[in-house]
Amino acid sequence: MELSTVQMAEFEERGVLLFPGLLDLEETGLLQQAVPELLRRPGPEAVREKKDAANARLDFGVHKFSEPFRRLVHLPRILNPVRQLLGEEVYLHQSRLNPKPGFGGGGGWDWHQDYPPWNTIDGIPEPRMIMASVFVDDCTPVTSPLLVIPGSQHHGLLEAELHEDARGRGYDLHTIDREVLERVAAENGIEALIGPAGSVAFVHVNVLHGSANNVSPWRRAITYLIYNAVSNPCGKTRRAWFQCGQDFTPLVPGADVSLRTLADQPRARY
Repeated sequence: MELSTVQMAEFEERGVLLFPGLLDLEETGLLQQAVPELLRRPGPEAVREKKDAANARLDFGVHKFSEPFRRLVHLPRILNPVRQLLGEEVYLHQSRLNPKPGFGGGGGWDWHQDYPPWNTIDGIPEPRMIMASVFVDDCTPVTSPLLVIPGSQHHGLLEAELHEDARGRGYDLHTIDREVLERVAAENGIEALIGPAGSVAFVHVNVLHGSANNVSPWRRAITYLIYNAVSNPCGKTRRAWFQCGQDFTPLVPGADVSLRTLADQPRARY
């Protein structure tokens, strides 16, 4: 897939491009089948909800533990637009799954930008990064969709408060000051990223975003693939590989049918 000049200009202006149904039902089904086993993993990559340890809040490094998610990282429909938007080769800084189970089991996220902790903690010098958000499940108005403020990347790094997981392996957030949020939202508005399973949103890492608790009965899982320009690697980190990738080798696109071909293979533990 190649982005048009109009789409490139839209991303430059808004910092968000949404492609509903970029993955087909067969491809999305393979990702959905892989989720339960990923969430059962007891390793340090899994961060639990503070109020309900039975539910995973984030599961990092999914591309290392699941063949469908590994192939997803190299899928040309995702990787090529990212390289086009950044204008160079890329590597994977991080992958993570936010499963957002229903009945309130999926907690909300305060408004934040993703780039600040990668800059202050991992030493990534510039926000030359793309967050490819892959809808593993349907994202609807009732399942706590990702909310974004289009164009907010033009405000640069906003005043925020750092919240760091005391265990050193969770999520580091720079929660945006309330007055700053009110001002930016008034200028740019807020949009919900809604679409069927298999939709993909390419999001600039300085776009303000957040989400509410998922009180619906349905899961709303999204996988976030964080791509970084190879000229922009981390210069320092105290975090594990699953939070800060150390392999800066440029990613090579796989076959566009690589996910689908898994469906034709004998069922195995990915």
